Amino acid sequence: MPTWSGSERPRTEKELDVRPLFNPIDCRSLGIIKEALKEMRPGAILAVSANRFQQREIQAWVRKFDHRIISEHDDQGLVTIFIEKGAE
Repeated sequence: MPTWSGSERPRTEKELDVRPLFNPIDCRSLGIIKEALKEMRPGAILAVSANRFQQREIQAWVRKFDHRIISEHDDQGLVTIFIEKGAE
């Protein structure tokens, strides 16, 4: 994960790196994120490392399923997205 300067990195319950799952034809990374969030309590924060293409997919998915992105950090293409799990 990148180093934060100027603002504190959100405290997370779990971290995932979905970059190796990148495939523009399917969205396997979204299934992995869904399963990780399923195991977490509402309000918990999941940190997801992704690339910029995956970032757009994740942003749309989070909005659709009533979770919330609380912070995003882009370090030269390595994107970290902090997702707060919504109510079940």
